[in-house]
Parts: sequence; C-alpha cells; structure tokens
Amino acid sequence: MAAAAEKYHAALRRSIIPKQQPAVRTVGMLADPGIAQVLAGKVRERFENALNSEEEDQVRWSVKVGPLTLPLDDSGQVMLNKHVGALREKFGWEYIIYLTDIPQYGQGKPVGRSISQLHGAATLVVPSLGMARPRNLTNSLVDIMGELSSDRKPMMPTSLSARAFSVSGSLDEPSEDGRSSTRYVSLKGLRGRIFLVCGMVRSNRPWRLVPQLSSALAGAAATGAFGVFYTSIWSMADYLSSLRLALITVVSILLFGLWLLFHNRLWERPRGKHYRERLVLYNTSTVLTVMLAAAAMYLLLFVALLLGSLVVIDHGFLAYQLRHPVGFAEYFNLAWLAASLGTLGGAIGSSFDQVESIQQATFSQREYERRNMDFGVDGSGTQQP
Repeated sequence: MAAAAEKYHAALRRSIIPKQQPAVRTVGMLADPGIAQVLAGKVRERFENALNSEEEDQVRWSVKVGPLTLPLDDSGQVMLNKHVGALREKFGWEYIIYLTDIPQYGQGKPVGRSISQLHGAATLVVPSLGMARPRNLTNSLVDIMGELSSDRKPMMPTSLSARAFSVSGSLDEPSEDGRSSTRYVSLKGLRGRIFLVCGMVRSNRPWRLVPQLSSALAGAAATGAFGVFYTSIWSMADYLSSLRLALITVVSILLFGLWLLFHNRLWERPRGKHYRERLVLYNTSTVLTVMLAAAAMYLLLFVALLLGSLVVIDHGFLAYQLRHPVGFAEYFNLAWLAASLGTLGGAIGSSFDQVESIQQATFSQREYERRNMDFGVDGSGTQQP
C-alpha cells in the first residue's frame, strides 16, 4: 500500500508542477544567390533535426534561412564579421552561418570554412564540398555548430569529403582572452582542389549556357543540315572509322569551346595575392563549364540531325548512293559526322551572341559579380567568416 501511495503522489506532483520549457537557440543561414541559396532551403529542416537529435530536452534548436544575401566588398569577398551585429539585431539570431559560392583564402591557402567563436559566425564555401549533396552539407553545418556553440577542441569535418580538408592555424584579431577569433579549415592538396573545382563547375550550372547560344545553335544546325543532305558527306561518314569519327568529335567540341572561351573573354587573368593559385582554379572551372556546355549542345545537335536524316533520307536512296545495304549504323555515322561539322559552324555563329549574356550564363551570379569588379593590386583579400 505504501509503495502504491508513493507512486500516486509522485504522479500527482508531476501533473501539478509545470514542465520546464526547453530553451530555444536560433541559427540563421544566409547564402549567395544560386546553388548555395537552393541548398540552404533544402537542408534547413534536415540541419535543424540533426541539431535537436544531439541535444538534451533542455535545449531546442531553431534554424532559419534568411531572405537576403550579403554584398561583396572591394576584395570580392563576403566579410560576414562586419555584418554580424546588424544581422543579429535585425533577426535575433544567436549564430549565423553564411554559404558562399566564391572560393575563399586564409593564410595564403584556399579554405573550405572559416569559424569565429568570438562573433558566433562562420562561412562555409559550398564548392569545397564538391557536388555538395544535402547529407554532406548537413554534416558540415553540424560540425560548424559543434564548434560555434562550445569551447571544445576544434573538430575535423565528418562528411564523405573529409579527406579533402586539413585544419589550418588561426588568423585574424585576437579576442580578449588572447585566443584568435577565426579558425580556418584549409583544402588539402590535389584532392581538396579537385573537390573545389567540381563544386565551382556545379555552381556555374553549365546547362544554363546552352539556351544562351542561340546564334551558335542556328549556325551549327545550318552547317549540320547541309552535311546531312550532301552526298559526299554520306560517303565520307560511311568510309571513316569509329575512332576517326570520335577524334573529329573531340576536336570539334574542343575548338568550339575554345572559341567561346576567348571570344567572350571568359579567360581570367587575376592580379594580386595568390595569383597562380587563382589563375589555375578559376580558369579550370571555367574551361570545364564551357566544355560541358559545348558537349551538351553537340548532343542536342546530333539527336536533331539523326532524327532529320531518318525522316528525310530514303533507305533505298542511301543504299544506292553508298552502293551497299544500309541500316541504322549508316544513319548514325552520318549524323555523327554532320554534328561534328555543324559544331565547327556553331563557333562562327556564336560570334553574334552577346558577350555579356554569355558571361552571365557561364558563371554563378556571385562569380559574375566578382569577375566584373575593378580590383586593386591586392585584390584577392583575406577571408573573414
């Protein structure tokens, strides 16, 4: 009886004493327009759930995605620390994380993230995560919050791309207790730079460039159509080996891509700090972006010419001209060669496209802004989170 009575009174006390509400801690995420902004919206709920799953009942995390982006400063970087006070006053966020598309530098090295416990703020370079799948991005954000919200030893990234990073020393102004306010996680060696370049190409979104190449597509289609209906091209396509046709394809895409690159002034000649690093980094991502767009245009042209040849060229007439029985392979090879010749014609047609529209379609919005800034001698700057 005594035990039963004790249980009854304990239950009664729990029902009378109000349950303590968990403290709410807020994290604000801001992002550059484009892929970074899209990813911020995708991972917000996942990030919030991951934070709450690691905490006790006394704390509840709330993650908000801010409606604005921060401007670039004179060095072409987003200096988050300068805006933390105003952002915290406006939105009431306890911690602030900024997702950027632009490569950042700290201590002369490209960095994947920079974290300031002093300001309760961090910057994450989204391209440093490579293809930046939502899971990897969420893991990186949780790692950042683990450092921002505690004084424990800095953690290494736990995402699948962790081997692309190494912990760099601290830089920036020291805090009152003598500690440095900013810590950088640098990209490590070739692997880290490959991740960064792949991420930059993704941020550039090569598929956006193809619709802007209207004049190039028109020129390529006209040249390719001429090849489809010119009997000498039929004989040449039938005679050439698959290896030779593949080589012609590679050369045509390469020449078309190089024409786009230099005619539209997409090749960058950076000045100031980290000149060699930035020269290779920026231009490699640009070349890959342009070549992927050129390859995509080639595939569209090939499909169109193949369908056109199947519809227009009679099977018997093609066999009569080639003097042997024909099948789908002959039509395929014909469209293959015609698409390669058409791609070369597209290079001339691209001269009529507006240079500015091609540049805007090639780069992410922030990268386009950065490339059109008038930098001084020390134009690269040093990143603060």
